[in-house]
Amino acid sequence: MAGKLWIGIDGGGTKTTAVIGDENGHLLAVAKGSSGNLTAISIEQLYTLINNLIDQLFIQTGVTLSDVETVFAAMAGADRQAEQQKIYDAFKQSPVLEKLRVQSDIHAALAAGTWGREGTLLIAGTGAIIFGYEQQKTFRVGGWGYLLGDEGSGYHLGKLAIRSVLKAHDNKMPLKLFQEKILSHFNVLSPDQLITKVYGSTNSVAAISSVGRIVLDAFEEDLIAKSIVSTVQEALLELIESAYSRIDRTKPVVLHGGLFSNKPFYERFTVRFSSRFPDLIALKPPISGTVGAYLLALHESEIEVSDPVKQTIQQTWRLLEGEIT
Repeated sequence: MAGKLWIGIDGGGTKTTAVIGDENGHLLAVAKGSSGNLTAISIEQLYTLINNLIDQLFIQTGVTLSDVETVFAAMAGADRQAEQQKIYDAFKQSPVLEKLRVQSDIHAALAAGTWGREGTLLIAGTGAIIFGYEQQKTFRVGGWGYLLGDEGSGYHLGKLAIRSVLKAHDNKMPLKLFQEKILSHFNVLSPDQLITKVYGSTNSVAAISSVGRIVLDAFEEDLIAKSIVSTVQEALLELIESAYSRIDRTKPVVLHGGLFSNKPFYERFTVRFSSRFPDLIALKPPISGTVGAYLLALHESEIEVSDPVKQTIQQTWRLLEGEIT
């Protein structure tokens, strides 16, 4: 195959995906693997995962490592230089090392919304955080984890919903339909049984966060659910306020995470966002974090991503993404 190629890898908490493409935005193949979160797997497992993904891409395309200019690995848990160095050290005896660049998966999510350029990212997933990258420097607001923070997250949404069930029980009030669905979700008959289910879960954060979708399905019609969603959105807006002085007004605030994938939540939030911050623009990424990692690989080679290249990326990604769903 003529010409160099670039590989982007996006390692998340549940899955890791990789894509390979050329400098003109033609994405040629995609590969999928298990969790790439450095806090959840060993460095040896991560080494094997990255190599397996690269091998999958090579098998599909018929290319070799000599055809690749850069492998950009954006991995969850690789936020700090010490964690990144562990990954580089794991590849010391591998020819991949000279091609490898490592960063946090947050960088790939931001790149997916800014086409690899600087900007600000607001994440509302299981956790909540603002991440900014300006003039080679980063800043963060929030992201203190479920014990100390994460207001505005899916966990926050689920916790408030469960609290509403317990409060209704304490006040001997009848449960609303969405609250009854929460009981069914945990396969219990009464609110007091929630305690055993939640505290007895092997992953209480995931268990609590999983309730969020029930609230999102109900908040347009139920006043209590609407109030819960409003509280969560207000917490996200407060994160923006805390970061406001550090946000570049000429660049968009990229909205990323599971809460923003819910259309009514996203639409209501953007209305509030625009009202509160009329000089800022919020948008959802047009491409995935995997493609964001590929864009960062291109930027390592100082390749300009023009509008025609962007169109090609979006077109070819649509053809590939069905293979990893």
